Amino acid sequence: MRVLNDYYCPSCGRTKEHFVENEVMTVSCHSCNEPATKVRSVPNFMLPGNDPAGFPTAADKWVKKREQKMAQERAQGHTAFGE
Repeated sequence: MRVLNDYYCPSCGRTKEHFVENEVMTVSCHSCNEPATKVRSVPNFMLPGNDPAGFPTAADKWVKKREQKMAQERAQGHTAFGE
């Protein structure tokens, strides 16, 4: 099965994508014709909780609840240390 993999050439320092069989570990570099080896690249995705657009995480919910509780305690005349 052919897949798109990244290959790094130590001679010229370039990383290029090649559409080859998944088992292929080395290919010829397009720039310098030296052998380039298969490398693992970082996937480009983001989980919903890490999205800066505002999907709340459990930590965000905890902070919001804590702020509401602190505001309620301040309104009743209590401090964070129960004084």
